[in-house]
Amino acid sequence: MNRSRTQVTTSYAPGSLFTYEGGLGCCVSVPKAAPFTPKSPAVSRQLFEILDEFIVNWFSRASACRQQPSVLPQQCLDSVFLDYKQEPKIDIDRFSLNEPSRIGFRPDPLVFVCAECGLMAEFKDVVDLDRRWKFESRRLDCPRGADHTHRFRQLDVVFAHWSGNYSGLSPARYLMDANRRVNLVRKCKSCDNEEYRLVKNSSPFFSDWRFQCTKCLTAKEVVREDRETLELLKPGMDEGRGNLPKEWNMLPVSYRASSVHYAQRETFILFNNSEVTGVISSGRRADLIAQIMELFEFPGTLLSHDEVVRQLRTNGRTSEADEYEQLAEILSMASLPQGKRAPLDRILSEKRDAYQYAGLISQQRDESPILASQVLASQNWARRYNPIRLTVEHASLVRETICRQGSDPTLPAISVRNPEICFIEQDDLQARKKHVNSVESALQQLGVNDIVLIRGLDICEFSFGYTRVSPTPSIREKDLEMPVRLMAFDPVDRNKRPIYVLEQKNEGFYVRLDEAQVVEWLKANLLGHPPYVGSPATLGGAFITEYQDFGPFLEDYKERSSEASTERSRPSYIYLLLHTFAHHFAQTLVEYSGLEKGSLGEYIFPADLSFLVYRRGMTQDLGNLSAMWRNYGPTIMEELLADRKLKCDSGSLCDQRGGACPACIMAPEVACLTGNNLLCRSTLRGGMPPGWDTIKAPLTGYFKGKVA
Repeated sequence: MNRSRTQVTTSYAPGSLFTYEGGLGCCVSVPKAAPFTPKSPAVSRQLFEILDEFIVNWFSRASACRQQPSVLPQQCLDSVFLDYKQEPKIDIDRFSLNEPSRIGFRPDPLVFVCAECGLMAEFKDVVDLDRRWKFESRRLDCPRGADHTHRFRQLDVVFAHWSGNYSGLSPARYLMDANRRVNLVRKCKSCDNEEYRLVKNSSPFFSDWRFQCTKCLTAKEVVREDRETLELLKPGMDEGRGNLPKEWNMLPVSYRASSVHYAQRETFILFNNSEVTGVISSGRRADLIAQIMELFEFPGTLLSHDEVVRQLRTNGRTSEADEYEQLAEILSMASLPQGKRAPLDRILSEKRDAYQYAGLISQQRDESPILASQVLASQNWARRYNPIRLTVEHASLVRETICRQGSDPTLPAISVRNPEICFIEQDDLQARKKHVNSVESALQQLGVNDIVLIRGLDICEFSFGYTRVSPTPSIREKDLEMPVRLMAFDPVDRNKRPIYVLEQKNEGFYVRLDEAQVVEWLKANLLGHPPYVGSPATLGGAFITEYQDFGPFLEDYKERSSEASTERSRPSYIYLLLHTFAHHFAQTLVEYSGLEKGSLGEYIFPADLSFLVYRRGMTQDLGNLSAMWRNYGPTIMEELLADRKLKCDSGSLCDQRGGACPACIMAPEVACLTGNNLLCRSTLRGGMPPGWDTIKAPLTGYFKGKVA
């Protein structure tokens, strides 16, 4: 089966159920091998680092979702994500990178129901279907059908379980006997009959449906056990460990519902310079602190390697200076393997400490101990929202792309201020001046420092597994938190689990907000309280020093109907503003570019008050975004401030209650970094705060007084 590459990594990823062309029936996706070779070894390194962090975080959240009954490791992760100690671990040799160009499928589940009388016909597999179908379809015992023939249709409801398993809506039950053997019981208790009708009682609610024996008319509930979970937990109930049947009973759900399959995926920017990932390693903490202090103008500096050498020579320590200088030069070599950088950096750090202790060089001036502690703590922060990692990535993006902008089409970027973006002739000075003045005025109104069109943004997306019932590590069912198991895709060649990788090079827009206006907006929403913690000179430095881990699944920032429980903070509200602005910006691009909502992705750099909105498509990039801006640039900036664009199409849902909904700025979950959490239209227009905020005073919008 051929699907777009983006579809293969999301909607049609292995394990998903879908309706075949023409609505002929339900099928399940199965993986097909298509080996993929990354352009750079850095891609694999970054990918598996992200995957390792993801499964560790997933395991931590799922295993801690409840105290009693205890959660077993097998309930949290697929076996391929666990080592022999039943602890989370990624073994690279058990996975293979695949190009998402092909996907297989097979008809499933093979449960059919007569549209006239409800008679059920179930088949084990396609071979069984081929063998028995001619007999079942020719039966002449339908009490309601014309000529007593049955009109069998594939049942569009399945049983799904948070263990990652599913099955057809079958009356058969799994039961464990006294010897702890699990048996599939098909026969009716009363008469040993194996045929049933599905009685829906004219109700759309599954709780009103029943299986009815065709012989004695005995009814039984629409319920089935997940065999794997039953084998794992039923002994715990028998031994008094507190396990209950609701833990292994599956849920009936339409296979068209999103809850049947959630593809798990991650995104990262590809950089030419391997230093981006290297400087974040624990062995180079001093370099990372120095870089952040410089970027956000923290008071005090760390001694550079050149300064250490200079002071050693000044103090007559020529041999020590020569040795130190040679080691520093080796460390700066681009060809030095990553594995040798950390030990060498540690040696230099130890030598520098020894020189300071002996009084041969001055003490380094680090006046922000809170920054040092944040850098140390950041090793345990969720990667996707880690502001320190994102700051390093942003610095590289600016250096490699944003700073290399201009009219020359070979350059990677061009500012919307540049008249060349609209093909205004060089000698038309009046038109060029009008363009610049118009853009400057619009950016000031929007509270934006700059908007830059990136001609070719290198982004890598990959999907590696799926969950059922919930996209997060736990779900509350029948008053009990259930761990949701993260499943890897079924194996392909040599029994390896596929990871589908998309390397994209598409157009995108880089947007950076004006820091002064963000500061004023924070003050208006009770978040001024200067001076900044840790004494940085910029708001970005304050973000890093005040940041507390959002967590990989934003549990504290979900919109719930229960009472709010999270205090607002500058980091959460800065992210809230940037994320909402990114969705608002993307929504306007969709309207004028001809692209779909799900075809745009986002990347947020919170400490740098910046975000990216880029095209996610894997088809040929036809310049949709550049052509759109050339034709509608001024209109788009006007639309961003239009009152109708800042209102919710559902009426009061977002305008009066805070938050966001699919009718306004929510995006498809496959395209949103946060799964549509930390999103609130009120941050732009004004109105009620998000539901998680303990302060219920109305928000002042970022566009206050500017809405047209």
